[in-house]
Amino acid sequence: LDCAKGWINLAAMGKGGKGKGKGKGKGKSRPPEPEGPPDEVEEIGEASHACEDDLVCKCTNERVPHFNARIFLENKEEIGKVDEIFGPIHSFYFTVKPTEGIKADSFKKGKKFFIDNQKLLPMSRFLPQAGISKTGKGGGKGKGKGKDKGKGKGKKGKGKGKGGGGGFTGRGGGDGGGGGGRGRGFG
Repeated sequence: LDCAKGWINLAAMGKGGKGKGKGKGKGKSRPPEPEGPPDEVEEIGEASHACEDDLVCKCTNERVPHFNARIFLENKEEIGKVDEIFGPIHSFYFTVKPTEGIKADSFKKGKKFFIDNQKLLPMSRFLPQAGISKTGKGGGKGKGKGKDKGKGKGKKGKGKGKGGGGGFTGRGGGDGGGGGGRGRGFG
């Protein structure tokens, strides 16, 4: 428990909660999102209907909301977070998972909702890019991880010196050159 910050660091406990700690991990640690309302909001959509405990909204913005982005009323009161995005790409819908104490069916059809303008992505990010050719960087035939890439198949040569192995036939019997082709074999 880190009393200065007021939160528990569960990541340091490692697997199974034994408290061994395997370092800090490789993920990027982001600071927690600010709890207050954003500086600027813009209209993102309007209420369509309630479905189960979520609110289905039609997007009225040309940009796409981030998943888990907070959704607000015009007065910047938070009503929930974006849960799912679905539908045709140029007239899509999104669902809002309401915050505690807010009912999805309490909003009338057509009620406008708003989002932090920093939580929107351009539609072009989700469309095929026309300007990229297949002969550019990363294109071409590539080498892949298929068969016959020049490193023996395991049954050739009986393992003296280096090479000769390569496959998995040297483990557990067979004549693969002992130990997968490293060092001196058995013969």
